[in-house]
Amino acid sequence: MTTRRVAWRRSDDVETDEHCTLTLRDGGLSLVGTVIGAEGGLPVRVEYRVLADRSGLTTAVHVRDVRGFETRTLTLERNAKGSWTVDGAGARGLRGCTDIDLGCSPSTNTLPIRRLRLAIGAAHTIQAAWIRFPELTVVKSAQTYTRLDELTYRYASGTFAAELTADEDGLVAEYAEWRRTGFAVGPDDTEPLDARG
Repeated sequence: MTTRRVAWRRSDDVETDEHCTLTLRDGGLSLVGTVIGAEGGLPVRVEYRVLADRSGLTTAVHVRDVRGFETRTLTLERNAKGSWTVDGAGARGLRGCTDIDLGCSPSTNTLPIRRLRLAIGAAHTIQAAWIRFPELTVVKSAQTYTRLDELTYRYASGTFAAELTADEDGLVAEYAEWRRTGFAVGPDDTEPLDARG
């Protein structure tokens, strides 16, 4: 069991800092993080927990979004047959999605990067369940990853495309408006207090 901790800073219209813990276990991995900052003049705090199975496919996602004094939550689950639920209700529109994409964070780019293990020059298109912020809605999104060199990928979805750099663990170092500001590797320890939903 190994743990990586990373900090990112976003600098565009949405000014936030993020702290994320990636824990690798025999049964899969987890991403637990907190995004904190401001958007549209409101204080914002987003807490998330993402679980993936041994093959790297997303199995569960929990999000708590606090904007000003409004708190909203969202729970997604994906079963072994590839069916999704959103807050317990079947979500047929997400059928075929293999990954989650948190629109407020670069953390979930780690999932397809690690799972696909693309050779340099290779490309692959996935279907992701994209959680959009601040709407907190979920839509199916075709996303193409192309590996340009050892640590650089081109991400494209719809009309958006950008290069991202990632480390050997698939954790983003730089991507669009996000820059990594801190990184540490260590043994697993207790979950952060804000991981408990």
